[in-house]
Amino acid sequence: MTVALAPVSTVPSPPEDPAPARVADVLGTLQAWVRALPSPTDVAAAAGAAGEWLGHATLDPARVLLGRETADAPAVDEDARPAFGWIYGTVGAVQAGATGLLTGVLGAGRWAPLVGAVGSLGLDGLLTTATCVRAVSHVGASYGFAVSSDAERTEVLALVATTLGGTTDGDRRHLAGLIVMRLSVHRGPTELLRFVPAVGPVLDAALGAFLGARLLTRVVGDAERHYRARYLVEQAPTAA
Repeated sequence: MTVALAPVSTVPSPPEDPAPARVADVLGTLQAWVRALPSPTDVAAAAGAAGEWLGHATLDPARVLLGRETADAPAVDEDARPAFGWIYGTVGAVQAGATGLLTGVLGAGRWAPLVGAVGSLGLDGLLTTATCVRAVSHVGASYGFAVSSDAERTEVLALVATTLGGTTDGDRRHLAGLIVMRLSVHRGPTELLRFVPAVGPVLDAALGAFLGARLLTRVVGDAERHYRARYLVEQAPTAA
């Protein structure tokens, strides 16, 4: 008995298209890179921590230049105290205006407004955090509450965060990051002025100076009320 065998085809199968595999590899690599990048929260926390360190590091020079308390007992009377609100309001205006103008002038080309906005928010957030920390610490020292412990540093950050509308919960790193993020929210809309042709950076710097002055005045006002109340409760009875 003869069995008929089916003929074996010798036509080769078409080769597989390598394009989908390559695209998948590229997408996988990009996803790995994105996952390796620090999150916005981590970036804000790092900038806030750097700003806090800078604020405390420059406190003593600021006390020499802007007013050092010399009396044995702090002057609680508003008329006898240094004008911290005016002093740090001016510092905040000059700093915010100079930061906005500098990042606007240094930018060039089609992407200058976008690059300038990102650079201004990053630099301004760090420097404004430092100035706020310095201002609150300066006011506290003028009432006899020098910042010399982690608890007092946390108190300073909590005061700044409260003024900006944030929470006071969390450790120092969390509070510092929260301050930077709140500053970005406050400052972000003004960065749209950079896209105005020709005069965008100038308008951004001018509005930034106004907002910087107003912010530091509020921060100092809240610090004055806090430390004055604390002085009257903790130190005034002892001094009397």
